Amino acid sequence: MFFVITKVLLYLVLPPSGIMLLMAVGFLIVKRKRMVGWGLIVFAFLLLYGLSTGPVINALIVPLETSHPPLKDKTVHADAIVVLTGGVSEPSWPGLGPEPSEVSLERLVKGVMLYRALRRPLIIAGGSGSLMHPEIPEADALARAAMDLGVPERDIVLENKSRNTMESARAVKGLLRGDRIILATSAYHMKRSVALFKKRGFDVVPAPTGYLAMDRPRSLYAFIPSAVGLSTSAVALSEYISFAWYSMKGDL
Repeated sequence: MFFVITKVLLYLVLPPSGIMLLMAVGFLIVKRKRMVGWGLIVFAFLLLYGLSTGPVINALIVPLETSHPPLKDKTVHADAIVVLTGGVSEPSWPGLGPEPSEVSLERLVKGVMLYRALRRPLIIAGGSGSLMHPEIPEADALARAAMDLGVPERDIVLENKSRNTMESARAVKGLLRGDRIILATSAYHMKRSVALFKKRGFDVVPAPTGYLAMDRPRSLYAFIPSAVGLSTSAVALSEYISFAWYSMKGDL
């Protein structure tokens, strides 16, 4: 229940929900407290615009994505390659089962590339962090995709019970005899992931992928708001909030 509550609160705080709530409060009180009401409405509008444009997006996402450099040495030693899942889709209407999301595929491809170079066990970690489909294990969908990409089933280790990164780190600890891992996850997710895995005694070699920062954040085009830009800002804000939460709890 606590997991569900924290998820719902996070969704309500992040854009666009948080911005819509600010606007709603502003409209509700504008007749009684005109200045405060209009202040909230204007602030929410400016927040919506800023979080949807290049300069603000990069100011939020770049510090996360540059926390660890790309892995260029494909001969690095490790006991295993750990891929963290990042969601699945369920296109049931055409008769298909759960499939890896775009984020999950980026992480999996990075893991498979490292597997081909190093021939180390591929650990795919992640149950379901979804409130809509808690019954769908994300790792299972990624494992099927990994086998389609040529990874033998005998070299895949599944962890499909964890609901978040912290639980994944704890679960992987019980699956691996060694402690040196290559961690494949999204660049924006790497700072928190490395900290959580190191806290559990792992020697982590980061292998970031799926960069979201804009190439030209100060071009004229970058100042046009976009839904993709707002989504990127929400991803970055989610990471900052989660990092602060785990730090406060002493999990980092």
